[in-house]
Amino acid sequence: MINSLQAGRFLAVMAVVVHHAVISTTAFVDEPPHLIQSIFNFGYLGVDFFFVLSGFIIHYTMRTRLRPASQFALDRLARIMLPYWPVGIVLALAYTFLPSLSAGGRDWGWISTLTLAPTDLPPALSVAWTLQHELVFYLAYALLLYSGRIWIGLAIWAVSIVAGNLFGLADWPLLRVALAPINVEFIAGIAAAALYLSSRAVPALGSWTLTAIFLVLFILVGGDRDESWLVGFSIASLLPWICRVERAGTISVTGWLIFGGAVSYAIYLVHNPLLSVLSRLMAHTGLGWELALILSTVISVAAGAFWYLVWERPVMRLVK
Repeated sequence: MINSLQAGRFLAVMAVVVHHAVISTTAFVDEPPHLIQSIFNFGYLGVDFFFVLSGFIIHYTMRTRLRPASQFALDRLARIMLPYWPVGIVLALAYTFLPSLSAGGRDWGWISTLTLAPTDLPPALSVAWTLQHELVFYLAYALLLYSGRIWIGLAIWAVSIVAGNLFGLADWPLLRVALAPINVEFIAGIAAAALYLSSRAVPALGSWTLTAIFLVLFILVGGDRDESWLVGFSIASLLPWICRVERAGTISVTGWLIFGGAVSYAIYLVHNPLLSVLSRLMAHTGLGWELALILSTVISVAAGAFWYLVWERPVMRLVK
């Protein structure tokens, strides 16, 4: 594992956690100042980092150590589903027997919860929509890689995403996921990994210039969530240079950031329902939004680390 990417993974999940913590605190405790809400509203961009990183890591690992298709499928399913199932199923059961827990009355379905298959109803765990995209990406990548048509296949996928959104072709649940604009970030991550693995130079000026251009474009088009793929392109532009710099020994990453990256998936899985519970409890304590926000964030991160240590790491070691 490239340590700088692990550090990035931790920073990304922290952005997502604080983003959701502000939402929960606002809904149940007290409303933070508008400036605080505006700043942390962009925490959702952590998901864009995850999508780019998924494309990067999958292509990097498969090019450095190609595995049989069956092993790839089992590894990816285990990596996603085993840490997720207990959280998703427990939350679905809670919503079934205590429907008032879902304050927003959000619809969800058992099939999507158990399988993460795209259906008309989303999974009970709200953040699991990203896992549905991950599984569709794994399927597409495996089909293209093992057929020997990866680059032309990715180009067709990218064109299909553009066409599907221009002409409204994505009505079927699977197509809505497969043709969502955010999927281009997987493709950008694959391209970044290919550049890193090549012998081509990765100049700092070019990388940072492309990164800045995509960020400026994101701001110019309004900085809306629908255009967050521009931030994904910005991240992908920088990854090859960062990885080359780490490989050259110019930068090093501290151990706690590496551990934070390792536990990031567990944090991502448990944080949102836990934030909802914690914020409701804190609503009756008289705490201000500042302390409620800090405490709920810290407890959620600690709970994620606990889930990693007692479940995710042991079960993944057992499977391997």
